[in-house]
Amino acid sequence: MIEKSRIKFTVSEETGEIIGFVSRPPKGKGSSKLKGVCEDSIYRKKICVLSAKLKGHILPDKLYDVELRPMFKQNGYIVESAVPALFEATIETIVVPKSIYQIKVEFGYKKIYFDPIDGKTPSSRTINGVVKVLDKRDDLENKAEVIGRFTKYAQELLRLMKADGYYVTG
Repeated sequence: MIEKSRIKFTVSEETGEIIGFVSRPPKGKGSSKLKGVCEDSIYRKKICVLSAKLKGHILPDKLYDVELRPMFKQNGYIVESAVPALFEATIETIVVPKSIYQIKVEFGYKKIYFDPIDGKTPSSRTINGVVKVLDKRDDLENKAEVIGRFTKYAQELLRLMKADGYYVTG
């Protein structure tokens, strides 16, 4: 029986192989679906090893949507297929005239801010900086469309700032 889950793989310290771990929540804790967990999880977990066809194609520390097959007479799973997980982005513009001008791009558990006034890093204060950060992400669904929408919203935000009396460059 094939089961689906999401796993972030790691390199085994003992064998050097890429492995992952899954756990099934205890009865009464919601669904009985397998969940990807860390190696040091407090829950009873089972190991997931890559099938021969996937070895050399999986990167550690990236989230994957996987299909798992139980091992024959063993306590674990074999990963039959793995596709990098992609997250849909939401873009939110936050404007409090003469005070706050921000755009928040949110996907998965990641939040990227564009804040031309109070941005903490150079990449968060410029449109090009945020575009570079978004472009480097491998887990962003429809990356080109998200970057296009962000750029459009950012230019509109700068126009609003200029209308409110801020000096805006670029």
